[in-house]
Amino acid sequence: MVLSLIGLSLLAAISYGQQLDEDTAIVKPPVRYDLPVPEVRLNNQAAQFQASLYPEYYLSHSVRADLRWVRENDSALVAFWENKGDSALWLLAQLSGLDWVEDRFDIFILKYYPSFGGPDPLVIPLAGRRDGGRVMAAPEGAMQQFNLIYRLAHRLLIQAEKADDPFYRRVATHPLMQPGPYRRDNLAMLLTLVTSQHLLGLDSTFAVYQSPFWRDQTPGREVFEKYLLNTWIISREHTLAQWVVNESPLSPLVEATRPPRFLPVGEVGYGESLEGLPLRGQLGFAVTLGENGRLAVTGIDSTRLAYACGLREGDIIRTVRGKRPSNHKEAVEFILEGLDRGGSTVLVLRNGEDKTVLIQPRDLAEDHAEEEALRREQIRDSLEIE
Repeated sequence: MVLSLIGLSLLAAISYGQQLDEDTAIVKPPVRYDLPVPEVRLNNQAAQFQASLYPEYYLSHSVRADLRWVRENDSALVAFWENKGDSALWLLAQLSGLDWVEDRFDIFILKYYPSFGGPDPLVIPLAGRRDGGRVMAAPEGAMQQFNLIYRLAHRLLIQAEKADDPFYRRVATHPLMQPGPYRRDNLAMLLTLVTSQHLLGLDSTFAVYQSPFWRDQTPGREVFEKYLLNTWIISREHTLAQWVVNESPLSPLVEATRPPRFLPVGEVGYGESLEGLPLRGQLGFAVTLGENGRLAVTGIDSTRLAYACGLREGDIIRTVRGKRPSNHKEAVEFILEGLDRGGSTVLVLRNGEDKTVLIQPRDLAEDHAEEEALRREQIRDSLEIE
């Protein structure tokens, strides 16, 4: 559905030559809109913030020089925001079904950041992601604009946690709103794709989404494309928030993306078979090579990560993160590579049907009391109906 932005007016109060203190200096003064969107400042002089991220690096480098570099290279991002920033904020709110609870925030434009951006604080690094002595180049052009929309979408979803409205609480406490690459990240990606089509165009949006950069940044892509893309059609009439609250806590999507649940040590679970398993390591499964050249899970420890995430004895491993392992060593390596970025998708054949198993990091296995309460309530409701 094409959303018309004709008639959206803004009232800009522009003043030049204004001297501002460090960490409050901006490219331009805040623009005030007659729209229900927050006032946003582009902050390209947050020297203290930049220095705090890499204290050892800035013992021998000038943070002020790096911020000068930012101001010399941020013109494309500034122009995009001046032309389409108000539309981005408005569209995200309309398509998500969530209002902006906060009335103002900064977009920090830095040279380096530990990731390619973040929602709170909202950060866009121009040079790239710095990890020790390595710098991975940040996206440019349409990919940079898409990145900004994605961080804004994430920030807007967080608004549901800050509101007192009962509907917002239903959204915020839904299992799919749990932070992580397979749940909230995928919701933010769906919202970003639809918003980006209006702002960047369909062709540019498709090219960005299919780019190697964004493929690498979205470990939950297989789940996203199976359950959300072309299935959850969001619009002003059927918003993302409505899709979320209508999704059952017992749905295949929620079950497929559930964080790992561990059995107590010593408790026997389905498929437990310790013989032939590595004594150490977090995954805890063994495989054999079948006649068809595929790996079959022949043993699994019910107290370790693979079992907690849903892998079972008898599963035939088709692919791990889209790659076909030829032996146990490759299967483990492929899985561990994905864990560093939030998780690995394992496609298995079980009882004649394909099934997706998400191997997620152990630190996601915390107490999800609200999620379990929702599950119990859903079960009670279904029993009452029957």
